[in-house]
Amino acid sequence: MLDVHIDDFFKDCAVILLHGFKYFPAKQVLYVEDICGPDEADEFGLHSPRHLAGFGAIMWLQEEGYIRFSEVDRQESVDDFVLASKAFTRLLIVNGEEPTTSLAQKIEFARLQHDSNLLARLMRDHFLLS
Repeated sequence: MLDVHIDDFFKDCAVILLHGFKYFPAKQVLYVEDICGPDEADEFGLHSPRHLAGFGAIMWLQEEGYIRFSEVDRQESVDDFVLASKAFTRLLIVNGEEPTTSLAQKIEFARLQHDSNLLARLMRDHFLLS
């Protein structure tokens, strides 16, 4: 098992990508709370580390060319969120042991089964090592 923050990173990226896949090609507002749950700011109004990690996953996917958006709203959401072609085509990939199952379906299955090892492998193999 990987460190918890890496497991959370893979889960956050999966949720972001699956959200974009579900609504593709429509642009959406993507809320960080939809990725990692509700946030309770501290006494200074700063976001929790978990919220910042979810926001960081959005930024990383954008920097790597997997998603696009027009602007950030106070680290709480991004406007006009949509998958980039690079992510969309990868999520459509059908290969492996089940030739009728797309990568998006495999990621969704791993997420729903809370199988962090399978989710990490899928994300690593298709979004980090390529």
